[in-house]
Amino acid sequence: MTTQTPWPENTVARYLTVGGATVDITHDTRYASDTKPNISHAQCNGCPANTHSGWAAYAGRWDNGSAGADSAACAWAQSHAETCRAMPKPA
Repeated sequence: MTTQTPWPENTVARYLTVGGATVDITHDTRYASDTKPNISHAQCNGCPANTHSGWAAYAGRWDNGSAGADSAACAWAQSHAETCRAMPKPA
């Protein structure tokens, strides 16, 4: 990547894929009534169909909650970034 793109709001981690796209880990709220973000999402901007929010189940856990969700999302993002050859869509 020749230029640094701004991180979207609520982005907590970003991974660069081998194809030059990015995989962003973001926090979002589960319900409109939530007062703070409690779900981790992973999104590759090279392959938009690869949105993973399976870490919502961690949101209500008392033992590791968002830390566990972030860890699982980051592990997926790292694995995806190591093999993804998709290119980011030009602006």
